[in-house]
Amino acid sequence: MVDEHLSGGNSGSDVVRRGDVVYRHGPHREFVTSLLRYLESIGFPYAPRYLGVDESGWQLLTYMPGDTTDHPSQRAAGAYGAGGSMLRSLHEATAGHPLAGDAECVIHADAGPFNTIFRDGHPVAFIDWEHARPGRRMDDLGYLAWTWCLQTNGDVAIEDQTRHLRELRDGYGDVSADDLIQTAP
Repeated sequence: MVDEHLSGGNSGSDVVRRGDVVYRHGPHREFVTSLLRYLESIGFPYAPRYLGVDESGWQLLTYMPGDTTDHPSQRAAGAYGAGGSMLRSLHEATAGHPLAGDAECVIHADAGPFNTIFRDGHPVAFIDWEHARPGRRMDDLGYLAWTWCLQTNGDVAIEDQTRHLRELRDGYGDVSADDLIQTAP
């Protein structure tokens, strides 16, 4: 089987695909292992499945087919609302769970479009969970808003950025526009 070196993501880890398995060589955190196992146990569909570690120390995860994006033109109508909804699902699934500790929930902490798998312009999964940790929902949502919606490059009209931000907020639900804007980095 031929190794395919995967790009995208934001981890700096060596990532290789062999068939339907992704091999990651980089920092291994028990927290992330526990989180991914928990998410699988509850049927959370927006994360790869943790398959273990091989004899060489590579972490094994299920491959999530699709692509990352780096410009809004690569995202379909409704993608921003779906991204907000996916993040809300993570927060709801982990609120009150022991993995969240004393925090509100577990946050992905790096759910930019470079760590989101898209199919036909629609987000389907978050990848690169190594920064996941207990945290505040708004910090995670603010980061998602900043990386998905606010464009300083790429000739994206301010009206489009505003529309994307509103759609993301509405997809997440129950967030004031002021709180979201003040939380974005």
